[in-house]
Amino acid sequence: MINFSEIREMPEARRLFRLAALAAVAWAGSAVLLFQTADVNSRLRENLASGDRIINAASVYRAHPGREADVPRPAEEDPMSVITGIVQTLGIRERMQNLRSDSSGVSVQFDRLYGSELREFLSTMESRGLRVRTAEIRALPSGGERLLGVTLQMERS
Repeated sequence: MINFSEIREMPEARRLFRLAALAAVAWAGSAVLLFQTADVNSRLRENLASGDRIINAASVYRAHPGREADVPRPAEEDPMSVITGIVQTLGIRERMQNLRSDSSGVSVQFDRLYGSELREFLSTMESRGLRVRTAEIRALPSGGERLLGVTLQMERS
């Protein structure tokens, strides 16, 4: 009969033991990854369910008939004064060519604005409750700078 120590000394047996050890490590690693994936999947489903509950609660809250009476509405400012204040705050008053109000909203026209100034003006307008209904933007020729001519039709959002 062959002894276990004799089997261990055989070159084929050594390769077989290494292969078995490698297979055991691969199986253990796969099992760990499988369990981690299952855990992440279950947490994802819990988070999705929680999000659904929040969305449902928000829709119920919005549908409640007495909600609007409880929430005080801020006083709406005149769009002309909002635009004038923003233009003065941003320091672009001297480049505002025209500001007028009509039945379709407020029209404002600028000449020689930088792109960054236009972006800041528009984001401030949006935060103050006004949005652009129509826009006409022209690139103006100037030295090496890119300046814009802008005409905007603004309205309450």
